[in-house]
Amino acid sequence: MTIKPKSLTLSRYGVWRRLGFVVVGVLIALAALSLGRPFGMTRADTSNPSVPEAASEPFWVASEAGITWKIFGLEMVGKILSPQTNGAYSVVISTTPPQGGPPLHVHDREDELFYILNGTYEFRFGDETITATTGDFVHLPAHIPHTFRNIGTEPGMAMNTMTPGGFEQFFAEVDQLPKDRPLDRVQVAEIAARYGLQFLPESPS
Repeated sequence: MTIKPKSLTLSRYGVWRRLGFVVVGVLIALAALSLGRPFGMTRADTSNPSVPEAASEPFWVASEAGITWKIFGLEMVGKILSPQTNGAYSVVISTTPPQGGPPLHVHDREDELFYILNGTYEFRFGDETITATTGDFVHLPAHIPHTFRNIGTEPGMAMNTMTPGGFEQFFAEVDQLPKDRPLDRVQVAEIAARYGLQFLPESPS
């Protein structure tokens, strides 16, 4: 009777085990390709928000990608939309002309985070007024009335993160209103109410 060396048996077992891992890996990769989903990080197609890309998975957004809205004199570009983060947050880049900015308002749902990419802004929130310049970061929790204004002489740019996500749809709806006449304040207020936003009268100076 011939007895196979134990070491030889184990080594063959190790080879077959490694081959099994390789086969499983190939099958997973083929399955991912057959589903039309790239394996690993994906490039988000922000131009088509109706099809969420890579929700809960790593992704990146190219510099030229995004959806552009123009409201209240601001140009806003949606870079990360809430469907891409399962509603956790959205990110918008806004360009504000000199002396431009939104009306005084308050959010019932979202916290907002502003990172100043370029320019000089005046932020008012509650009873406070601050000046924020390039590189500054401003956190505005929900339920606090606030506004901002570009007090520089050149267009300013800021990155605005809203959490939870979804409020970018307000920008999209207002952007669809007719642009050949002034905005209908009643209509804008009705849209705002659907997103937990309320515009407030300015306090007399």
